[in-house]
Amino acid sequence: MTHTRHRHVLLAALILALMPLTLWAQRTTRLVFVSATDEQGAPVLNLTRADLQVTENGSPREVTRVSRGNAPLRIVLMVDSSTSMGPMMNSFRAALHGFVNAIAPHNEIAFISTGGQLRMRTPPTRDHQLLGSEIDRFASGGGANAFLDTLVEADRRFLNSAPGQWPVLVIVTTDNGEVRREFNLDRYNAFMNSFVARGGAAHAVIVRGKETGPVTELTLNLIDNSRGLHAEINTDISLADRLVAIAKRITADHEQMANTFEVEFIGDAKHVQPMVNVIVSREGVNLEMSGRRPF
Repeated sequence: MTHTRHRHVLLAALILALMPLTLWAQRTTRLVFVSATDEQGAPVLNLTRADLQVTENGSPREVTRVSRGNAPLRIVLMVDSSTSMGPMMNSFRAALHGFVNAIAPHNEIAFISTGGQLRMRTPPTRDHQLLGSEIDRFASGGGANAFLDTLVEADRRFLNSAPGQWPVLVIVTTDNGEVRREFNLDRYNAFMNSFVARGGAAHAVIVRGKETGPVTELTLNLIDNSRGLHAEINTDISLADRLVAIAKRITADHEQMANTFEVEFIGDAKHVQPMVNVIVSREGVNLEMSGRRPF
């Protein structure tokens, strides 16, 4: 059973997702995405920094990078290894194999688990054989689901540290409502706004019990804000199909960004929700802009 209801208990991401990425003095690096077409509607694929002018709240800003919007993917596959998923181990392994096999091998995947604390099972790699071997060895680590700590640390170590790649989170978790402690929402919101501002995408499958807790709330809020795909299921029977669907969605989103550009510029850190405009100097070229991937 898939639920599409939205959670509003946490802060929403910015409409244009232009929260600061790196702060120094009063300057910050920001990122937007543009697509360019000529007068016949054909894509223009050779834009450079010299072609674009960026303004922030009406003030001109320095463009530091213009690159193609379909950057290579770096996927963090974040899987619950707490005590509650032990009885579903065979289904989890089969589903993880299906997901990895459905991702093109030129994209990187890091495999981590959340039982008790973050455990890196494979670093970011394109080696599907290595990933498959680690999936075969995957077992429950016991303990509680260290969800938020793992989420934030995984982003810091594997995604935020790779600015030239498209950050993607794929979360596979159980939630029986056993985690009842309050999460640090300020910490979560800082992570979430930064992740969305970097054009990150998050997708998830939640195997839920009769009750759910903060794990579900945080996961669905992140999915809503990054426009990702998610499923809440009551048994692990359809887990493999759900993960393959996510792999197909990731692939489709990547293909959709093939004719777009990332535009990085230096903004003013004092502006939390700036109005950003991108202008092209070439005659006969039309632009569309978004703060997120895909358009």
